[in-house]
Amino acid sequence: MRPIIVWLYRAVGAGVAIVIMEMLARVAHQPLMRVPFVTSIVVTLALPDSAPARPYAVIAGHLLSTAAGFCALWAMGPGEAASAVAVGLAALVMLAARAMHPPAGTDAFLVAGMGLPLGWVLDSVLVGALLLVGFSWLWAAGERRWLARAQP
Repeated sequence: MRPIIVWLYRAVGAGVAIVIMEMLARVAHQPLMRVPFVTSIVVTLALPDSAPARPYAVIAGHLLSTAAGFCALWAMGPGEAASAVAVGLAALVMLAARAMHPPAGTDAFLVAGMGLPLGWVLDSVLVGALLLVGFSWLWAAGERRWLARAQP
């Protein structure tokens, strides 16, 4: 029974994080299709102890993937071919930096495919990654407190 309760707690956390993400996107006037954190939320909330959910992987993975997207965009222009190159480059740089966070590949895809402006790095990617790391840390701390109290 205990694993099911943990799963439910983590699932609720993912749902809460999505609601917060949607609200922040609306306030920032960012279309949801440009917000790359849905799968990152699932990874960090559902699998908080996994390597891809670690703060370094989340933050560096998103920033490196975004940089890969801009490299492809500036070299090739926006489009599907640039998106493909960007995602491959993102995988390479995340592996090289030991910052593998697979959901961050979405950043490279979006930047190169949509021709996003450089400012998107700060107002969406960096702020979003930091907020996600903070929220997932707080949510996991709540889980640990709850589990400690539930111990006989």
